[in-house]
Amino acid sequence: MTQTPSAKPQKKRDPRLTMLLDGLKRIFIHNWPTKLLALLLAIILWGGLITQDPTLTREKHFSSVSVSVSGEESVKRNGFIVTSDLTSLLGDVSLTADVPQMQYANAKATNYNVRIDLSRISSAGEQEIRILSTNSSTYGTVSSIQPSTVTIDVEEYITRFRIPVSVQTVGSAPEGYYAGAATLDPPTVTISGPKSMVDKIVRAEVVLELNNLPQREGTIRKALAYTLLDENNNAIESDLLEVTSESVLLDSVIVEQTMYAMKTLELSQTGLIQGTPKEGYEIKKISMTPENITVAGWSSEMAEIDALFTDATIDVSGLSDSVKQRVRLSSVPELKYVSATYVNVTIEIGPVLKSKSFTNLPIQIEGLEAGYNASMSRVNASVMITAPQNWLNALQSRDIRLVCDASGLAPGTYSLPVLCRIDADEDEEISVEVVPGNVSVTITVE
Repeated sequence: MTQTPSAKPQKKRDPRLTMLLDGLKRIFIHNWPTKLLALLLAIILWGGLITQDPTLTREKHFSSVSVSVSGEESVKRNGFIVTSDLTSLLGDVSLTADVPQMQYANAKATNYNVRIDLSRISSAGEQEIRILSTNSSTYGTVSSIQPSTVTIDVEEYITRFRIPVSVQTVGSAPEGYYAGAATLDPPTVTISGPKSMVDKIVRAEVVLELNNLPQREGTIRKALAYTLLDENNNAIESDLLEVTSESVLLDSVIVEQTMYAMKTLELSQTGLIQGTPKEGYEIKKISMTPENITVAGWSSEMAEIDALFTDATIDVSGLSDSVKQRVRLSSVPELKYVSATYVNVTIEIGPVLKSKSFTNLPIQIEGLEAGYNASMSRVNASVMITAPQNWLNALQSRDIRLVCDASGLAPGTYSLPVLCRIDADEDEEISVEVVPGNVSVTITVE
């Protein structure tokens, strides 16, 4: 006979619990929209109370914070200047602030006035400067800044006055024009900055390109950037240097360049020579180096000028030799430029040459071999001699021999030149013309 297990007895619920559950059920089931709205209003009210409470804050982090710098002018007045690159040093600053809950979304790093103050620097060298901030009643308090300090280099701040400005011209002025000396405004400048830099500067320089100037007469004004140079012509560049003139900051210098028309003039020999050479001598030639002079000026003022004159004379009285001398040219107020102010003058002095004729001079045969006879078609000839006057005046007919040279000739008939031989001083430069220049000579055996 099979026996079935008996059923598990059921536990009886507590009547009080049943009443509680039934009550809650009635609360949620009956008027549930009103009750849900009340819950939402309660949550909103709770959130509003939290945001209005300034003591309830949240931490907010800011990176790449912009740091302002104050006191730069004050530190300069104290005789110092920061040479470190503050932009680089302050480029990676971060800030953490405890921000009231209600302003959390609006808070920015600029609300805390992050800054460094240089006004308290009182010595040169390496300085550690604290990064400052300002707490805000609206946006909360700063809890930390990283880094909290920066290390900077400080130098003496000095000023030097009357540093000269020079102009370097490159290229050539337009063809047909001359560029006069440029003038600068200002001609000197004042330079302030770190002592190590300012002490090295010897001048400021601007570069004027002449080939870019207009092809016309007149004055051209240009504003040109300058370069600060040391004694070795190395450029010194820094944003820490201040260049001023009469307390006005300068980034350029005014260059005034005047352009003049050019002209080529000959040199006049008028008034150059004084006196006469020694008797029997004369001036053969006068040469001047350079032969022409290039001048420049206003074209209207140069229109009537066609030659230049020397400022001095050369005395050749009694001279028999050539002379060289350097003389100055007379100044002409209308000319703004003259390519040469002195010229080299060469005066060639030589004997006065004259010509004299000697007629019916006998012609002789020389060099005839023994055992031969010679006969000529003419036995006389005339000679025209050109030579220095003094020498020629002393020359006589007996000093002149006319010959035909028959050396080495065999019997026969020949046309031989008539040679002129002068027994006087032959160091003189002379020229001889014999008429006739040739004669017929017949050589026979005795």
